Amino acid sequence: MKDITLYGAGGHCFAIVELINSLESYNPVEIIDDNPKAKQILGIPVIKSTRETNYKQVALTIGNNANRKKVAKRIENATFPILIHPSVVQYPSAVLGKGTQILPGAVIDADVSIGDFCIINNHATVSHNVRVADFCHIAINAVISGGVQIGEGTLIGAGSIILPELKIGKWAIVGAGAVVTKNVPDYAVVYGNPAKIHRYNPLQTNE
Repeated sequence: MKDITLYGAGGHCFAIVELINSLESYNPVEIIDDNPKAKQILGIPVIKSTRETNYKQVALTIGNNANRKKVAKRIENATFPILIHPSVVQYPSAVLGKGTQILPGAVIDADVSIGDFCIINNHATVSHNVRVADFCHIAINAVISGGVQIGEGTLIGAGSIILPELKIGKWAIVGAGAVVTKNVPDYAVVYGNPAKIHRYNPLQTNE
């Protein structure tokens, strides 16, 4: 069993601690976070970060896509294992990037490509021939239909549905429960049924 450092003591950390414990391959020894109120999560001590980047095995337990990207760059020399809950259905032809985390009940279909440092949350479905770029988060119960392309850093909200063959731009936000029937441009914030553009994501400095 390998020791692993978790980075980020927010809500997503709780889920990843439980995921790691279910695998019995890693021993979570510490959580890095500068929040002075965070002392421990599920019995694992929270310690402050340092400028040193000599971490070995690391799981980025940061739900925010932009912040996850910043930390990944800061400690890029670490090893970031792929973490997949035992209940996940993953087709053999699916390809997953480093540091990606797939939570209970998710389905990863045939010929799917998921980039680095993505989060596929509980019971999300990623259908055949989907391409998901780095640092995306597909939230609980979201359904990504076949042939969809999702750009870097995009958040697909809980319970949303993306119809087949659409392109979702980079750093876009698809609101919870949205039904996306048209392509979504970069940085757009869409929601509703059918989903419409309501504004643009101001966080355009992530690249």
